[in-house]
Amino acid sequence: MTSLRRFRQARSCGRYSRDSLLSQRALSSRILFVAVLASSLLLGIHASAEIRVWVDDRGVTHFSDDPEAGPPQTQAVDENEVETLRTVWDDGLVGPTVSPGEASFGKDRVNRLLRGALADLKRGEVARADSTLRGVLRLDARRAEAHWYLAVLARARGRFTTAEHHLRRFLDSAGPNLEAWRAKAVERLAAIEDERRLADPEHLEGPLELESIRDEHFRVQVDARLGEVANDYASRVLDYLRDARTDVSSSLGVAPLEPLGVVLYGRAAYVRAHAHRFSFQTIGFFDGRIHVASPAHPTESLRGVLFHEYTHAVFREVTGGDRPYWLNEGLAEQIERRSRNLAVSTRSERAALRANIEMDAWIPLSSIAESFSGLEDDEARNAYLQSVATVGFIHTKTDVSGRRRLLELIGEGFSVDQALHQVMGLDTEGVDAAIRAEIRREFPVWTLPAAKGDAPEPS
Repeated sequence: MTSLRRFRQARSCGRYSRDSLLSQRALSSRILFVAVLASSLLLGIHASAEIRVWVDDRGVTHFSDDPEAGPPQTQAVDENEVETLRTVWDDGLVGPTVSPGEASFGKDRVNRLLRGALADLKRGEVARADSTLRGVLRLDARRAEAHWYLAVLARARGRFTTAEHHLRRFLDSAGPNLEAWRAKAVERLAAIEDERRLADPEHLEGPLELESIRDEHFRVQVDARLGEVANDYASRVLDYLRDARTDVSSSLGVAPLEPLGVVLYGRAAYVRAHAHRFSFQTIGFFDGRIHVASPAHPTESLRGVLFHEYTHAVFREVTGGDRPYWLNEGLAEQIERRSRNLAVSTRSERAALRANIEMDAWIPLSSIAESFSGLEDDEARNAYLQSVATVGFIHTKTDVSGRRRLLELIGEGFSVDQALHQVMGLDTEGVDAAIRAEIRREFPVWTLPAAKGDAPEPS
């Protein structure tokens, strides 16, 4: 199920802690987007306040409009920290390419750092990219490309004031070679204001008004306030949903037999309608219909969220339920990441899993088949990482017909062990052992931390 965005939920490291029959997508992605349980919902956010979202040393995502809360925005980020942005506020990695700059040693170094940061972003290594981009600005405070991408990351974390700061610095710094991006920066500044307005409960007046849109395969209802902000909202969302149907059908070989219900809300309207359902912040869930808190302007990240929830809907229709939970969540995560051209799992995520194996923190798949309920924050993060890696392994060992048969067997009443064995020749324990062996082969030697609190590093 894929922070106010995102109210982004640290999803791989927790993009959210998804729990229960509702396939709850806790805030953090798709950002990216890190999945973890949030301790409480934040209500009463004022339009003038910056929504601060941060992940502490334990991987727990926090949300606050208190300017004194949380770490300073300049806090260094360990490049080994596992962080995958899954955010409905992020509209992808579209941005200016790195221009050559002046032929000098200093400029060449800045260019190399920028190219490395962009490569890290494309791989999903967000923490490393964030740290590098900040380093670029220490070397050259007016480097426009760094301001652009830091604005993308700040917006993804719900830090609207910081995103505005970097967009304005981009406008101040961008030369003639970036003229085409200046108009886009102005558009993004306006879009941030739209997001603030739809996220602010003080701007909600009257009951929720839903406009219906019919399609051959979907019955979509849209918060009327979303249509007021973006005239092409409905058509773009329908395009996303049609893409999701095509992609999931090609990957799993199945599709819903009846039109699927989808409801999209502005952020504040979603919170007002569904805050009572969850003990933690969410941006969407599935209960027979897909419910999603949407950004004001459709983005590639919203597209990813819809792919994710659509996968849950297909899983439930074919299997008759949400079990095994690790397979359900892993498939949805994989398909969402692929829809956003992200790696199914990053090297940092697999390195974190290698550390878990070494330190006996690996969670047996059989223990997270029923749900992720009751897991501590770190355990929930690990459960999602393992689910993604395991489904990636299954994907490499099966074709479309095999994956379809796996789901159909579960739907016919066979146990997951029986279904896995018929399709792959392995039961749950065998798949669990195989993925651990694969991770060990990727990181054959592991050096434990030299001191308490140090992050482990793969050799």
